[in-house]
Amino acid sequence: MVTNKLIEILESSADELTQRLMKDLLSREETRHLRDLRQNRVYGQVYDVYNMLISWLSGEKTKGKIIEHYIELGRQKYNEGVPLSEVLMVFMLIKRHLWLFAIEKKAIDPAFELHQVLELNNRVVFFFDRIIYCTSVGYEKENKEDSFQL
Repeated sequence: MVTNKLIEILESSADELTQRLMKDLLSREETRHLRDLRQNRVYGQVYDVYNMLISWLSGEKTKGKIIEHYIELGRQKYNEGVPLSEVLMVFMLIKRHLWLFAIEKKAIDPAFELHQVLELNNRVVFFFDRIIYCTSVGYEKENKEDSFQL
């Protein structure tokens, strides 16, 4: 199944994929605030997205755990001073690099039935849509709480 192939590639190559993404993130103007953060922390958070995706695709993580995790991440990013637009750009780039890497590593092959590839795409898109929303919620909650303390 195409989902299992993607999981295998992510498990065996998450470090390589994260390294490639880090180069892209640190060179882009759209993610310039990440340069001010500890790089090992940024690396860990990017790597964590891939691990969470693996856990979600394999059924190990529940919707509730993912929601909690990314609401907290949004709060952290607000407190680190990273603009929300940059946080969201990171997720978009993670997803983009994931698909490019999957194609390069032949996880997605034209020989697969179209419905399997579409199902995988829908699951990945759903995961990223959910984490983008939850991260935004956490970011906004932290912003609101910070505003009340002024």
